[in-house]
Parts: sequence; C-alpha cells; structure tokens
Amino acid sequence: MAIPLESLDYDTFAALAGEVFTTTVGEVFIGLRLDEVRKLGHRRAEAMRDPFSISFLGPQGLRLPQGIYRFSNEALGGIELFIAQVADGARGSEFEAVFT
Repeated sequence: MAIPLESLDYDTFAALAGEVFTTTVGEVFIGLRLDEVRKLGHRRAEAMRDPFSISFLGPQGLRLPQGIYRFSNEALGGIELFIAQVADGARGSEFEAVFT
C-alpha cells in the first residue's frame, strides 16, 4: 500500500535528500537519487501544506514519459508520484514532482 500524498511535506523529503528511490518500467528496475527538495512559496489558506518540489537524478540518457510511478525507498516505503522529465544533461536525467 502506498503512503498517502497528503501526509507528506517538505521536511519528509528534505530528510531523504541523497537517497535512492527505485521504480520499475516494465520489468526493469530504475534507481533515481533524490537530488533536491525546494520550497515553492507559502501555502494558500485552503491548502494543507506549503508547496514544494522534489527533483530526482537518473542516468544520462534515461527517458521516462511523464506519469504516475510507484517508488520505493527503504526509509519511506512505497509512494506513488506523478513525475515529469525536466532535463537530460551532463549531470544525468532530471525528473520533478510538485506538491501543492
């Protein structure tokens, strides 16, 4: 069972920066390192948390279509995230998930 997204916040992911999250595409396991956790401003009155984004780095040349992926992390467990690829450069392939 995946962790409910509403229970996650900036501090949850900031504590995991640098750790590897794994997902699968077909039968291939892919490891992405949590590279950055960034605050995006202040919460709206009706929001349950301050908005933030997380960025993952994978191998250079890795292509994943944007969509929902089930990730696993030893400390956090299972989580489903909508990710979009935002770059592929010298540092590797970068993917982002935004929480509002």
